[in-house]
Amino acid sequence: MPFADPIRLPTGAIVLHIEREAETLDRSRRARGVGAGRLAVAAILPPGHLRTQLPAYADATDKPDLAPRAYAAVAADDAGDLAVAAALIDRDPTRDFDAYPKAEIAARVNNALRSQPADRLVRQLARCAREYGCRGAANAFYGRWECALPIAAPANEHPPAVIAPRLDGEAEPREPAAFHATAEEVASLATQHIAAGGTLVSFGRACEGEPLLSARLVEDAIRLVRAKTGSGTIHLETNGSIPAALRRLAATGLDAVTIRIASARADTYETLHRPEGYRFADVRASLRVATEQRLATNLVIPVLPGIFDRAEEIAALVGVAGELREGSAILLRDLAADPLRALALMKPREPSIGVARALERLREELPHLRVGSFVRPLARI
Repeated sequence: MPFADPIRLPTGAIVLHIEREAETLDRSRRARGVGAGRLAVAAILPPGHLRTQLPAYADATDKPDLAPRAYAAVAADDAGDLAVAAALIDRDPTRDFDAYPKAEIAARVNNALRSQPADRLVRQLARCAREYGCRGAANAFYGRWECALPIAAPANEHPPAVIAPRLDGEAEPREPAAFHATAEEVASLATQHIAAGGTLVSFGRACEGEPLLSARLVEDAIRLVRAKTGSGTIHLETNGSIPAALRRLAATGLDAVTIRIASARADTYETLHRPEGYRFADVRASLRVATEQRLATNLVIPVLPGIFDRAEEIAALVGVAGELREGSAILLRDLAADPLRALALMKPREPSIGVARALERLREELPHLRVGSFVRPLARI
């Protein structure tokens, strides 16, 4: 496929070699290698961008998986300037990681540890912020934006390792809390963050497993928070596997929910998520609960060209997202993965309309929804 959707390489992008032989198109548009000594090149995009094409290279079965990154196709024009196949979908400067210099984070973490040496959650967030670069943890030491609430929830989905959820650019490994916090501990952290000026506290970071499996703890913590303050947004990131639990949390005081789905088609969903004890029908039911309970709702879609932009996938996503209330959002995030080995999970091959066209179709057919990449301030709708 010829290089398409070019934009100038954005500031903050990283250009790197892939340890695979580069491929190109000959005059008859057939793929051919350019020689084992010439490696493929890819770009890793800054926040707010969505890649539209994958880099062209030949896989090597005798080599391990590529490091999980969000690889995008990159090319040079006649003047030697670099372009990348991508779309700018939005930008929120409050999410820039450079807003938290490492030395400043370390100083704030040390101050918090000195003032609260016995607080297990503060110690856990200190580790996540300082060693793993977690922004949701770092926010706790600044009293602003979103604070992650570690609860060591178990998992009920086991996606293939090549597409396991991760955020490109954040250090590995990311780890769940090493202990099970009490509702009182979680509520104390949440109310402190809100009192300091934070706008949102969130259960269910990707490293945390599924918080609906710990619904009783989350429910008790929400009740304690709301007994002390009506300020701030209480948010849940989930796979939506237990709709009855989500309904209980909404009744207790949950304000917003973000539900992750790699596909809106049941068969593809189960291939990519490998759910345990639930099915895609349960996820659909949770989306209906969110709508009925007037929760601010985000639908997060990990995007890999060749899967996301299949015609059938987009049609299914339009059907599912069309049931969301006005003001809800579809959040598109590049999937950090070994591209060709992730695509190999999906057979047979189906026609694609291209990521750029898929993005256009979502905006055309779902005008009542926001389509972007960032979670913005949330409130019940």
